[in-house]
Amino acid sequence: MHRFSIFLLTSICTFGAQARHRDTAALGVLVRAENNLKNIAPDILGAETDSQRIAAVWQLYRSLDTLLALPASWNYPFDSLRTRTVSILQSPDKKFRLFTFNLVLKNGDFKNFGFIQEKGKREPRVTPLLDTSKRIPDKEITDVELDPADWMGALYYSIVPFKKKGKTKYLLMGFDGSSAHSNRSYLEVLWFDKTGPRFGVPAFRQSENDPSAEYRVLFESHNETRMLLRYEPEYKIVVLDKLTPAFPEATGDFRYYIPSGDYDYYKLNKKGTWVRDDLKNFKLLGKDDVMGPVERPHPEPEPENK
Repeated sequence: MHRFSIFLLTSICTFGAQARHRDTAALGVLVRAENNLKNIAPDILGAETDSQRIAAVWQLYRSLDTLLALPASWNYPFDSLRTRTVSILQSPDKKFRLFTFNLVLKNGDFKNFGFIQEKGKREPRVTPLLDTSKRIPDKEITDVELDPADWMGALYYSIVPFKKKGKTKYLLMGFDGSSAHSNRSYLEVLWFDKTGPRFGVPAFRQSENDPSAEYRVLFESHNETRMLLRYEPEYKIVVLDKLTPAFPEATGDFRYYIPSGDYDYYKLNKKGTWVRDDLKNFKLLGKDDVMGPVERPHPEPEPENK
């Protein structure tokens, strides 16, 4: 028994040393890779030519595809990339992380890229995301469930878990510079089944009497405006700008829509649906001013001005 105890203790120490060595080696790989990537990250938004920007974004994309699959990467913050190019969000329940970033071409068009990194027992599960928004007609965007291969594309800056039919879904808020003419913001839903991540559920209604729920909500406005779209955790509502045409002839042409100065909100009902209403109708403990100081949203990182 004494010999076995010594053997077991020796084996555990050896295994522990090997594990620490592997972790140290993996950490070294991540540090070196991040140091290389942070030097090319500024080229994605600021290089002089489109070809240089495209080369830089694909180098970042392919590198992250490899790095995020490493077990040690789950706890690695990638701080230098976060401050330069990449929005990195962790879900409040710590089940996944979202990495999103964009390429801005010289003509003002945005191309979005991303990854979903799910926590695994031995190693993370990584799902790549490539922007396909230009392939999906606007009239269909709000009415379909999408798999990752059909990702709409956005720079996400907020994750809000909620329950629908007893299952956890995640409300995402994202920004898409879209084109030289307009900006877009999204309310999207991310959820997971046995096959992996999915986007979109019928979870948004424009009023309590709206007969049909939308799978996601798209907001489009003039390229020189940035609409307010943020979650207020104290009140558990999403507050947003009302958008209006800048002049009557622009009605229906969202390239000329701007914030009106008034606000709406979405609140989750008992059925797991986010219902929209005028913020003036929101009453809570007699407070008249839900908004407080109004600040324009600044997704992390801040997209380049067009």
